[in-house]
Amino acid sequence: MTVFAAIHNWIQRWQEKRTSRYILCTVLTGIVLTYFVPLIMASWSLYESRTMLFELLTGPEQHVAAMQLEEIGFVEVSGKRYGDERLKGFQILDADNYVIDPASATALILSSDVPTWAPAWLLQNPNMAIGVTALAIFWCIISVFLGLFRTMLYAVFMACFAFLLSRLFGFHKLAFTLTSICVLAYSYQLCLKLLQSLLRSPRQVPSVARGVLVEATRTKLSLAFITLLLVLLPTIPALIDAESPLRHQIQTMLSRSLGVSFGIAAFLTVFLGCATIAFEIRDRQIWQVLTKPVGKFGYIFGKWLGIATLNLAILTIAGISIFLYLQFLRTAPVAPGVQGELDRLAVNEEVLTARVDATPIFEELTNEQVAARVEALIEADPDLRNEESIQVQLRQKLREDVQEQHLAQQRSIPPMRGGVYAQTYTFTGLEHAKKMGTPLAFKYRFHIGQSDEHETYEAGFAYNGDMGTRHSVRYIPTMTHVTMIPAEYIKDDGTLDISVYNLYEPPPTYMGKGTMSFDKGGIQLLYRVGDFEGNFFRAIIVLWIKLAFLAALALSSSTFLSFPVACMVTLTIFVSGTLAPFLAESLEAYFPPATDKVDFGNLAHIIEWSFENVINSIANIIVWLLDGFGTLRPTDNLVNGMLVSWSSVLKGFLSIGLAWSGGAMIIGTIVLQKRQLAIYSGNG
Repeated sequence: MTVFAAIHNWIQRWQEKRTSRYILCTVLTGIVLTYFVPLIMASWSLYESRTMLFELLTGPEQHVAAMQLEEIGFVEVSGKRYGDERLKGFQILDADNYVIDPASATALILSSDVPTWAPAWLLQNPNMAIGVTALAIFWCIISVFLGLFRTMLYAVFMACFAFLLSRLFGFHKLAFTLTSICVLAYSYQLCLKLLQSLLRSPRQVPSVARGVLVEATRTKLSLAFITLLLVLLPTIPALIDAESPLRHQIQTMLSRSLGVSFGIAAFLTVFLGCATIAFEIRDRQIWQVLTKPVGKFGYIFGKWLGIATLNLAILTIAGISIFLYLQFLRTAPVAPGVQGELDRLAVNEEVLTARVDATPIFEELTNEQVAARVEALIEADPDLRNEESIQVQLRQKLREDVQEQHLAQQRSIPPMRGGVYAQTYTFTGLEHAKKMGTPLAFKYRFHIGQSDEHETYEAGFAYNGDMGTRHSVRYIPTMTHVTMIPAEYIKDDGTLDISVYNLYEPPPTYMGKGTMSFDKGGIQLLYRVGDFEGNFFRAIIVLWIKLAFLAALALSSSTFLSFPVACMVTLTIFVSGTLAPFLAESLEAYFPPATDKVDFGNLAHIIEWSFENVINSIANIIVWLLDGFGTLRPTDNLVNGMLVSWSSVLKGFLSIGLAWSGGAMIIGTIVLQKRQLAIYSGNG
């Protein structure tokens, strides 16, 4: 132990010298570049070869290239040969002499050129390899200049030891988990140390914020949450079913990892935010702070800045680790055959992307048509016809029912009875999708008969009235299916007509049955408008904005409430805001008893009427106040490959990050100004 302590102290003293830091930075940068420069060159070479081969296999000379591959197993592009003798006799052409799957054929031809010493996910994109290289160099240099080289050595040693020991006993998943825990723990400490150094200032707000970061590293409650996150995050990949389709693995990884990271950060924010002020007031430490030249708002804003900075460190480390593992996971093997290739295509086109949706245009009734049909319904119903006055709510409900029935007729397609029936739906605003040229995903979920999920039915699709594009699909009722549509089908004006055919022919005894229908939003066109990298970055920003509001709310509550009560109030508002969108949907179908229907001579009726109206009012207030918090769900967008737009980020920043958070801190400032925090006794 004496020798170890001597080495430990010598490393610490040596790394504090300026020349030692320059030497360490040079050596560590050299080690990183020695490994990554050949990797970047290999990745760039593969990228260029992949681009040229794909253009060849999709261009006018694809037939010649395919025949050359079948005859000799090689393809020549720009004077260079690609392929392998084992590919001799391999056919990649369909009956029309077109390459069946150019992307898979390109990967197959280049398979012998892929270096086995480099991770496959770093060879997919040279920009990714360059980014990881820059991150590794930055990680090493910052570790040296922040005086954490010794800690980095211990973390690397522990990670290597855990990895080798676990692999020795055959625990491959455990090896990855333990290694990741060591790397994440050190990376979190490094990020926190960097942020603390950035807040090293004599000014009041940075000083208070830095104190919160120091408190977060010493408080047992904060350390417990951080430890839980650093252990759970690397454990999630080990719990994913490796036998499930790759797209499901990636969606599960995204959902669980981001959900766990945000959930733990949210609870840490609530408890730390409520504790940092409530305990200082209880223990009278706030006397020492506010007697200094620190304003009330500066005090609260500094606390908020400290918690927001802590959440920035958590989301940065969690985000980088999740993103890098997803890049590794996307290159994982898939099932053999066409099903596996479709699975990999779904990963790139439906999950790790940024898409928007388009819905068809339906014909709606005019106000005059709706009013006429409502009056006809009232006249046809004896109970309603004899009413002297129809309630406003009931009349509005009838108007909505009439409009919905008209729309439902357009979403229904009769079965085959002496002919094939179809409905044509027009999608507009697809100019960007046509320009991008990537396939569109037609997403549909049909109902038919009893909607038995153990049965399959047949439907048909045709595009722009061209019967040459007609094809049939098999579907299971109530389940979502996806059909890919080439972007070339989009018209020049950005519209696309999709005709949906009901190919089910019921038995003669099933009169009036077999109609195929879908709910509102049951058919959608999804198309790419951006990449996953930018989408993931914007999602992390939105999560940070929501945590920033939670911090402001916790700090404001703790200015006038005790720690447990402040936690309860903040968590209640947090849960209410999260559930506000679901509550809004429930309120659409909830109608409390009307006043003119209540028998005020019956106490039970009065209690029921009062209770339901109070509950309805409270629920509407919650939705009105907090619906904006719950509707921002970036994790759901990422899992489904949907776009998290900059407009939604800006809207969240202005409403939640600026208005709500600022309002909460202003309320806390007013409370502190009105509250008598210290009383001078006049003695001593």
